[in-house]
Amino acid sequence: MRARKPGFLIPKLIALASTAYAIIAMLHWPVGFTYFTQLSNIFAAFVALWQIVKPASRAAERAKFSAAVSIAATMLVFLLVLAPMDPRGLIASYAQDNCASLCLHFITPVSVLADFLLNDSGESYSPALAIAPPICYFALIMALSLCGFRWNGMAAPYPFLNYIAPAGWFGFMPESADLKTLGIGVFYAVVVMLAAFLVIGRALDFLRKTIK
Repeated sequence: MRARKPGFLIPKLIALASTAYAIIAMLHWPVGFTYFTQLSNIFAAFVALWQIVKPASRAAERAKFSAAVSIAATMLVFLLVLAPMDPRGLIASYAQDNCASLCLHFITPVSVLADFLLNDSGESYSPALAIAPPICYFALIMALSLCGFRWNGMAAPYPFLNYIAPAGWFGFMPESADLKTLGIGVFYAVVVMLAAFLVIGRALDFLRKTIK
């Protein structure tokens, strides 16, 4: 078994505690657990626990890379897109649900990313690991949608996945953009999303190697 580095447990325990608090604080909104934010945090916490139990697991390290990419996307989209759009202001957007939002969008992500960048073994990872989480998430949402589940009248939790909007799967109708659609086909939105995850994965890998 490899020796644990200094600080091996600290970011993992912070991620576990932060995610656990957020989950409890948001139990009043069960549909929220179909959103990528909540699921990416739960995934990251699971990987942290996995590594605490089996610190030498190569499979856990690969899963941590996927979790780090997912949680980075969660943090960046909220910080750069969703929080600034909140009419209540940036601080209020992070203070939602007794600061559960702060945990999901900042504390857990920062802890997971620090853990990956500082405690990772240094092996190279396949780009497939970066896009596996959004692909799995997309499959889950499509399955729920085809079973009749709806999110405020949308066929998906997010406007860019709402295939029942006028733009459908392959359309381009920017004039139809509103709170339930971006006005572009879901196919194009998914391609952009996967490309973004690949870019984040490459960026994290570069930072990890630079730090080491």
